[in-house]
Amino acid sequence: MRYEWPRPEEGPVLSTASPDRQPPSPSSSSAAGAPAGEAAPGFFANLIGLYVAPIETFRAIAAHPTFLAPLLAIVLVNSAFTFVWLRKGDPVEIARVQMEEAGVFDRVPPEKHGEIVERQARLLPTFAWLGPTVFLPIMLVAMAGLFLFVYRFFYASETTFRQSLAVMMWAHLTFYLLATLLVVLVLTLKNEWSVDPRSVIQASPAALVEKSAVPKPVHSLLDSLDLTSFWLIFLLSAGYAAASRRSVGSAAAGVVGLWGIYVLLKVALAAVF
Repeated sequence: MRYEWPRPEEGPVLSTASPDRQPPSPSSSSAAGAPAGEAAPGFFANLIGLYVAPIETFRAIAAHPTFLAPLLAIVLVNSAFTFVWLRKGDPVEIARVQMEEAGVFDRVPPEKHGEIVERQARLLPTFAWLGPTVFLPIMLVAMAGLFLFVYRFFYASETTFRQSLAVMMWAHLTFYLLATLLVVLVLTLKNEWSVDPRSVIQASPAALVEKSAVPKPVHSLLDSLDLTSFWLIFLLSAGYAAASRRSVGSAAAGVVGLWGIYVLLKVALAAVF
């Protein structure tokens, strides 16, 4: 399962007088798209709305930004999967598969492989639990800060940090919930849990080629062009469009720009290692 990133239509603007900017309606609250005095939507109303009408739902979220509930839901969803995955999978086999996928065995002598796998298997549960409970929340908060900088500086928008946090958390909760259910379904049908969850859903051109048949940077690039990343790009674009009062196409430029930098760094690391 990949939770990488997110395609645009227009570039970001440096002037506050952009013709693409949508002026607030007299009957609007401080965030775009929400009538004054309108009650904040509930948790499940937002969650369902993000699947059936994401653009309109993000307008309501931007008007009443909440981020603690979706953040806790993200931690719970990922922790529940981690619990099941560790109970059903073989830590040694999981570690071996991860080492092979990362190319570690190509850089160390064969006689060291067993030692590395055993050490990784011992550390696996610790890092598996630190991921959803510590590292993931920190990463999402940091990303919210980075996106806020982009939309405040390059778009000259009045997006707040609370709105940025809300967009980031709701977009990723929508993504993780469906992606996790799909991963669990695939693993259950195959009855094969000793695998890296990030590799379960193959929705990119990388699935059409053998990893060993192409250079690592090429495979890394193909692997990044997956449908799940494009869906997350759309969700973030819709969210930041609502928060910055731009069209989805204009807001997508900021999201895709950051995603493009991420992909370039990923390809560069693949070339080095």
